[in-house]
Amino acid sequence: MSEGLNACGVILAGGGSTRMGKDKAWLNLGGQPVVVRILNELQKTVSTVVMNQNDETDLPIPSIQDIYRDAGPLGGLHTVMKRREEEWFFLSACDTPFIHKSVYDYLSSFANETSDAVIPEYEGRLQPLSGIYRKSCLPIVEKLLDNGERKVIFLLEQVNSVYVSDFRPLSREVVNRHFFNMNTPDDYLKAQEICKIL
Repeated sequence: MSEGLNACGVILAGGGSTRMGKDKAWLNLGGQPVVVRILNELQKTVSTVVMNQNDETDLPIPSIQDIYRDAGPLGGLHTVMKRREEEWFFLSACDTPFIHKSVYDYLSSFANETSDAVIPEYEGRLQPLSGIYRKSCLPIVEKLLDNGERKVIFLLEQVNSVYVSDFRPLSREVVNRHFFNMNTPDDYLKAQEICKIL
């Protein structure tokens, strides 16, 4: 379904990685940096992928620096929407190394003419950094940032958000791994174990 959308993949890599103690995006996992794993999977989903970060990268994709500095994921979403022409934006945080095309395809099947955002809810928790967002959100994103708001949840409350919590058509193992979040050194060790069985 994602093939039918005019979409851009977005790797959000602007965070400070404070709990990990080093840049999560460039940790080695299964012989390659985490961010390369994410890039490879997003490229199976959409034809164009960009990275939101404030340092230059060696990756062969556009690197887009924040317009609003220190504005978190909402600032990253704003920057990419402002500088790209696509209608839809498929987000991935840089600490979710096991994202999967099938999950994004499934989410995109819920996108319609009236929806502004399609947001997964998994095991009782919203996962806005694995959501897909329409460019129609941009004016509200800008207004929130101008007012000093930084939380994506405030955006979701003001646009037509579709929440997806039933992932039964997909493999449970794939969905579990898709939403695996690698924030701490212990999480990194767990990710290395997961790599051994993939």
